[in-house]
Amino acid sequence: MRGMRAILLALISLPSLALAEPLTLERAVELALQADPRIREREAVVEQARALLDEVKGHGGLSLSSNLYLSAVEAVKGGFFKEGTLEPRSDAGEFKNGLSPLVGLQLALIKPLYTFGKIEHYSAAAEGNISVKQGEVKVARAQTQMDVRRAWYGLLTARESRAFLEDLDKRVDGAIESFDRRAANGTPPRQADRFALEAVKGLVGRYLAQARAIEQVSLDGLKTLIGLPLSATLELADARVEPVDLPEGSLDEMVKKALAQRAEMEQVEAGMAALREMVEARRAETRPDLYAAVVGDVAWAARRDRLDNPYLSDPFNHAYAVPVVGMRWNWQPGVQDARTRQAEAELRAVTEKANLARMGIPFQVAEAYHRARGMQAGLDQLKSGYQSARRWMVANFIDMEAGSATMDQVVEAFKTYATMYGDYLLGVNDYNMQVAALRQALGEWHQ
Repeated sequence: MRGMRAILLALISLPSLALAEPLTLERAVELALQADPRIREREAVVEQARALLDEVKGHGGLSLSSNLYLSAVEAVKGGFFKEGTLEPRSDAGEFKNGLSPLVGLQLALIKPLYTFGKIEHYSAAAEGNISVKQGEVKVARAQTQMDVRRAWYGLLTARESRAFLEDLDKRVDGAIESFDRRAANGTPPRQADRFALEAVKGLVGRYLAQARAIEQVSLDGLKTLIGLPLSATLELADARVEPVDLPEGSLDEMVKKALAQRAEMEQVEAGMAALREMVEARRAETRPDLYAAVVGDVAWAARRDRLDNPYLSDPFNHAYAVPVVGMRWNWQPGVQDARTRQAEAELRAVTEKANLARMGIPFQVAEAYHRARGMQAGLDQLKSGYQSARRWMVANFIDMEAGSATMDQVVEAFKTYATMYGDYLLGVNDYNMQVAALRQALGEWHQ
């Protein structure tokens, strides 16, 4: 029991040991790829596809068909002729000697010699199916990377927004304290100015509560993605949300890269190859199979005399096994032609899907690229704007303390700064996710 407790304690402490250091984005992605059940589900489908290929190949190996049975037949004593004569007996079905148990075994050991391409084409189609399913695993892994980045950037954005709003809340408190000091010194400002400050504080408090809730939701979401319990402690290596770099290269280079790297293109090509083989396999179904076999049959009735005449076969007492070379032909022209047409139609559908992918992927890359470039330019403007707005707000607070600025000017500067900095943080989050969407469109996470 002590050993079992030690093992359980070690297993429970594994997450904390793995995250003893602050979590980086790369490590978060690695943990999520290991923990995501959607990926394991797709991997199980790949194993299922591999098993299907083994099943197809198994049809080319040995197969054994057997039938063991127990029954009862009429018991027979004496020879072929009536007793003391040369006249054949004619007392079948009279059950003069009662019943005899009958034990029999029928078997056939078969090895296909030539199937006119059935096994070969079905095997190639099954291999293509494996490639298609492997592509689904790559797509699932890429989606996990997107989900981790969404939670990661969302958490950093919410955390920085919360810190920003806490700072604003302190500044509003400072302004209210300044108002009260001035009132105590005998030079009270307008009471309406204090009401304005209290209204601003209520608004900041509302957004601060929302930011704290979003931060906790994002944190719990990230924990779930990387396989940690919600009660675990998680520290991020990044303190701020910063704009990430755009992928290098021109748009034309990115389009070429996407067409070469995207798992969807690999899936379409593999699916087309598999369906071509399926069409050929369906056509091969109209042809026979050549095989070699050993066929045997044994029957034994304990209460019947054995008949050993080479010209007569006793179905109740015999034993034989013979080698056979034969040809099987399951000919159903209506059914087989229909199945062939179905496979051809599926091939045409996948071909059109490939054409759509070749048209759609370049647009998807271009859309993500142009959006990311536009967001990047917008961030530069927002950064410059909120920095100026912050200087404006600080200057107005100082002027208000000196009595040279009105409360309306302070509130206006405060609102402008809060709006622009909040827009900047959201803009960084949206830009980073747009870059992630571009990388996903390029197929960088499909390798």
